[in-house]
Amino acid sequence: MSLARAKVLLSSDPAQARDLALAAGPGLEARFVAAAAMRRAGDVAGALRLLAPLAQSTAWGVHYERGAAHAMAAEDTAALDAFNLAHRFNPQSAIAAHALAGQHAVLGQALSPALAQAQQQIVAQGHALAGIDRADPCWLRLLAAASLAQGGQDAAEELLLAALARAPALSAAALDLALLYERQQRGPEALAVAAPLAARHPGNPALHGLVAAAHLHGGDVDAALAALDTALALSPDEAGFWHVRGHALAAAGDVAGAVLAYRRALALRPDQAEPWWSLANLKTFHFAPEDHAAMTAALATPGLPPAQAAHLHFALGRALLDAQELAGAMDHLHRANALRRAQVPFDIAAHEAFVADTMAATPASFFTARATWGDPRPGPVFIVGLPRSGSTLIEQILASHPAVEGLSELADFTLLARQWTTRLIREGRARDRASALAALTAPEARALGEAYLERVARVRQTDRPLFVDKAPGNLFNLALIRVALPQARIIHVSRDPMACGFSLYAQDFADGQGYSYDLVTLGRYCRAAAALAAHMHKGLGQAMTAVAYEELIDDAEGTVRRLLRHCGLPFAPETLRFFDNPRAVRTISAQQVRQPLHRQGLSRWQACAPWLGPLAQALGLADDKIR
Repeated sequence: MSLARAKVLLSSDPAQARDLALAAGPGLEARFVAAAAMRRAGDVAGALRLLAPLAQSTAWGVHYERGAAHAMAAEDTAALDAFNLAHRFNPQSAIAAHALAGQHAVLGQALSPALAQAQQQIVAQGHALAGIDRADPCWLRLLAAASLAQGGQDAAEELLLAALARAPALSAAALDLALLYERQQRGPEALAVAAPLAARHPGNPALHGLVAAAHLHGGDVDAALAALDTALALSPDEAGFWHVRGHALAAAGDVAGAVLAYRRALALRPDQAEPWWSLANLKTFHFAPEDHAAMTAALATPGLPPAQAAHLHFALGRALLDAQELAGAMDHLHRANALRRAQVPFDIAAHEAFVADTMAATPASFFTARATWGDPRPGPVFIVGLPRSGSTLIEQILASHPAVEGLSELADFTLLARQWTTRLIREGRARDRASALAALTAPEARALGEAYLERVARVRQTDRPLFVDKAPGNLFNLALIRVALPQARIIHVSRDPMACGFSLYAQDFADGQGYSYDLVTLGRYCRAAAALAAHMHKGLGQAMTAVAYEELIDDAEGTVRRLLRHCGLPFAPETLRFFDNPRAVRTISAQQVRQPLHRQGLSRWQACAPWLGPLAQALGLADDKIR
């Protein structure tokens, strides 16, 4: 009876389960249950002692427990061997297969096709798995993967942190967490997890590549290149490392080096199309006729995955635009966006409702009543608006001032806002993101501002008094930003809506811009953004200023002086020579901001106007305004 009770308590009370199993006698089953309970209670060494005599068993559970204990003790090779046996004796076990795949990743070993396929199916169906054991860090890791597959990034992070709280040395969970942080562009946090893993497994090139990506997201291009050198020394023919190297060199302004790196990636993996788009995304690069032919041939590859086809169509669209072959260019862009639209659906009606609800929840009195809330420290400068509107240019200008540090596009405020909203909904204090604003308390506003400044401090590399966060999507966080950070300066950047819309439609975004893949949806999104910006201008008053891209082109010095006054800064001549600033720029406009201002991009969309009618109509523009 005590052994049966011990099994029931394994997940909920492993300490009591251990005591009951040990009291059940010296039998093999009692020994196994006691070991499983010990591991869940954190006594890994005790679990391994009890399991050692069972090493010749053919019971898959014994070897799973051995593997999990070895993994929790940072004995990753022994864990791999044990998980291999568990999977061999029970190929249907989801937890054994998932744990085995994790150990392969930690040790830099490729999965067999069968295990890779099983892993994908397990993650996709993980939310429906029975027998979830929340006392077991390996199960928490599987739950995190399932949550991530369903789009639950916050839930996945919580589960991985819980797994590591129980098993700090569990390499597979640490790797998953580092990959999640890298995906979210949280460079310092990714680095804090990935660097120790790479030091523990110096022969795994993928870990050095992950360290490089984390450095790149954190703005340290030199460190990223050094980590890539290590990765490439271990695996010189890994196309992915050359691709990331191209990104790092592009951020540093070395266009020639970036081109060579991207072409090396293509030579190693001709079946991967993303480097073609990376070449196009350099903006100042122009394809040769033989490149056009190579991309066209690649599009004819049988069974070409939709994501790869989209990269090629976007790249060919850019190439033909440069060649003034407009009909062909627009055909490729339409095809590219149709493929992306199928992969990344966007509910524009829901977004419009969110914007309307946000505006309704934040009249001028909302801000007046909360004027003394938040963290009062000065420093943040938020540049908001639509992507491709000139935000990187404004940041580069400000970051050329000796009192300003540019931090590029930080995901931190959006992440904090999402976590805070999720918590309020979970507590029943709000039903959605807009209603959460009314539920916000003064202590919560202060905590939110403090959390943001603490996170930003990890990526700062100077002690300059101001820093720029130029994530355009913070436009939709402005109400929360104002309440949490009352001393923040806000700069809203805009551009001719047709020019901006066309630029968005021609861009193959890495993530998060699903609205841009349909001309009507894009137009409606731009109108909603403009309405929200106008509303926030009224509520935020002098804390927010506006600048149009065209205004900067027409009167650079006057516009720059006005922006600096808004930030409380004296004029600095070097801000007009922003293109000489050697700082790394990690956005898609990296090469454009290294050139003096010019008018070439102002009317490029007009040549393609015959294909942009749905965009113009959705923007509410009359026909005579787009000719």
